Amino acid sequence: MDSHLNTSSWKWDQGPIGRIVKIAYSTLRREVEKELKPFGLTHTQWNALGVLHYFPGITSSELELILMIERPSVTSLMNGLEKKQLIVRKNYSGDARYKQIFLTADGEKMATETQYITRLVEDRVKAGFSDEEFETLKNQLIKLVNLFEEK
Repeated sequence: MDSHLNTSSWKWDQGPIGRIVKIAYSTLRREVEKELKPFGLTHTQWNALGVLHYFPGITSSELELILMIERPSVTSLMNGLEKKQLIVRKNYSGDARYKQIFLTADGEKMATETQYITRLVEDRVKAGFSDEEFETLKNQLIKLVNLFEEK
């Protein structure tokens, strides 16, 4: 078996739509991860910092929904970010069973310093499409997601 397979060596583009969407997502994620390497962040950590930048004080349950990851993954993610001193968890004033998550000053700095990565990777994508093609792609992906959203 050839262990050097890549997307140009097999007919992935003739496969099911789910596989094509996954390959597209994985390709974009790889590009983001290349840019994150100097910052010592994973893609998921970076996403969490971005969410916490815009929604300070959300709970782990809310973060789980936004990031679309399972509870054990959120716990591991929060532990890692806490160890890096990028977040702090505080008791929720309305209910001690819940903890709110906030960025520390270092976390806020990291979130701000890495915001450009979204634009950088998106600009690389846009370079391969006309403005109309890019908007069509985006709208079609939104339509795909909406087909399966829980009503």
